[in-house]
Amino acid sequence: MRDRNLTGPWAGFAFKGGRLVTPEGRELEPQDLAWLSLTATLAQEWRRMMAEARAPARPARKALPRTPADVVDLGMAARDRAEIHRPGCWLAPPSTDALPIPAPRPSQQG
Repeated sequence: MRDRNLTGPWAGFAFKGGRLVTPEGRELEPQDLAWLSLTATLAQEWRRMMAEARAPARPARKALPRTPADVVDLGMAARDRAEIHRPGCWLAPPSTDALPIPAPRPSQQG
C-alpha cells in the first residue's frame, strides 16, 4: 500500500513511500514493525494490571482474557519430531567416554 491516508480509528496514520507514518510524523519501515505483536501484548497486560491495582475493593469486572504461555523444551521437541519421522532413531548426546580431556594450560598449572 503506497501513499494512502488511513481513516477511522487509524486517522492520522498514513502510508507514504512504503512506510507507515504516525500522526507524530515518525516513519516506520517494515522491519520496525517486527515487534508490534509483542508491544501490543505488553500494553494489554499493562492495562490489565493497572485495572486490577485501581479496583481492589470493587467487585471484579470482566477481565481481559488471559492465556498462559507454554514453555517449550526445544531439545525435547526436536527429539520427539525425530522420533515421529524416523522411528528408532533418537538424538542422543555423545558418550562422555569418547570426549577428549584437554590438558591444563600453562597458566592453570600450580
